[in-house]
Amino acid sequence: MANFDFKRTSRRCSETGRAFDAGEEYISFLTEEDEELVRKDVALSEWGDPPEGCLGWWRSRVPDLEQGMVYWAPKDVLISYFQHLIEQGNDPDTTYVMAILLLQKKHIRLLDTVEQDGTEIMQLQNPTTKEKFDVPVTDVDPGRVKIIEEELAEKLFTDVAPTNDP
Repeated sequence: MANFDFKRTSRRCSETGRAFDAGEEYISFLTEEDEELVRKDVALSEWGDPPEGCLGWWRSRVPDLEQGMVYWAPKDVLISYFQHLIEQGNDPDTTYVMAILLLQKKHIRLLDTVEQDGTEIMQLQNPTTKEKFDVPVTDVDPGRVKIIEEELAEKLFTDVAPTNDP
């Protein structure tokens, strides 16, 4: 599995288009648009209740200095995104890559690997909720992995440690 080459957020409010100032807090959230999940960043002054269909949200802050650090969105947002991928069922490569990343972060655990109808299946579990997931093992082309990395970076990462409460 390749290392992620993380992209930064746009550092602009998706509601007003205004660039965020250094040190300013904002809310990042995932929502579905045209059957695709997208990440949006909103200034605190523009944030109310989570929009309908919002998969998860977290508070972030624009760093004062370029530090190069990249952090995951909160665990519950990552798990919600993973569940969404499984429910949609139309992108096995992204689902598999996300499963591997969650395993690496120890947000889910591998219970077993079994074969079903000629397909290798990872049987996974959320250790907190005990929810189980079956994810087919896919042989993801390295070029496709790069595209998946960029999509996940746009949606699920920030350059400052996020807090869970908006």
